[in-house]
Amino acid sequence: MALTFEIGDESRPRGHALVYFGNPRTGLLATYVVLLPVKMDMSKYLPPMLAAQLGGLASEVLGEGGGSFAAPPIPEGVESVEPLRRLAELRGDDFIWGGDMVLGDLQSAMHQAAEAVHEYEALYQRYIDANPAPEAPSPERSLPDGAGDVDSSVQSVIYGLMSDRDRLAELSKLVGTMRFALESQDNALAEETNVSLQALGQALPERFWAEGVRRAAGDSSGAGARLAQLYVERCYKLLDEDFAAVQALEEQIASLTDEAPPQGDIRG
Repeated sequence: MALTFEIGDESRPRGHALVYFGNPRTGLLATYVVLLPVKMDMSKYLPPMLAAQLGGLASEVLGEGGGSFAAPPIPEGVESVEPLRRLAELRGDDFIWGGDMVLGDLQSAMHQAAEAVHEYEALYQRYIDANPAPEAPSPERSLPDGAGDVDSSVQSVIYGLMSDRDRLAELSKLVGTMRFALESQDNALAEETNVSLQALGQALPERFWAEGVRRAAGDSSGAGARLAQLYVERCYKLLDEDFAAVQALEEQIASLTDEAPPQGDIRG
């Protein structure tokens, strides 16, 4: 398929683009195409339930392990082009027309969005190949500046697709991973898990006190372990709307910390 760059240069793709389909007369749809600087298998980060539902479509939705995808994978309807163009200008995105699209045919729309991803990735790879990186003087073990931000951005996209219950399951798992990292003094794992907890916290509503969970999980003391457990239990009771249990857990949390808990309507 041919992509028409309305903002940006097809000879120098930026690696992220707002892509729209259709026309004002028959209807417009749009998606956001992302090419990750770090190659990764996106499918392994899917919740098991979602992975089972997607089945063989997972590789088409999330790319074939290269870290390129469209979000949402099925383009969503939009009212007009100009707001999208304005967003692309403000964000520094490429702005691309992907051609006409048949409205209402979800399978075709997903396939066309995937084709747009592949075409955009091909243009991007051509640009990268034409501009090889200079030879590094000496490789270092540490990650380059900003690598954690890339990981966090990817995780934020994935966490945004989950339900609150799936997010809490992931939160509980990450707390366990953090406790293991602290006990085994695995600083690299602890730092990686902390990045994941921050990204997940941004996807959870404020009433779950995700920041409190993260800080407690990172406290290597016995009190920190107990506090993290109470925070996670509170999250599940809040999700189940067991507000009496929530209040009891908040009292226990208050007894273990000098800081006042976050304020707000827990039923919000």
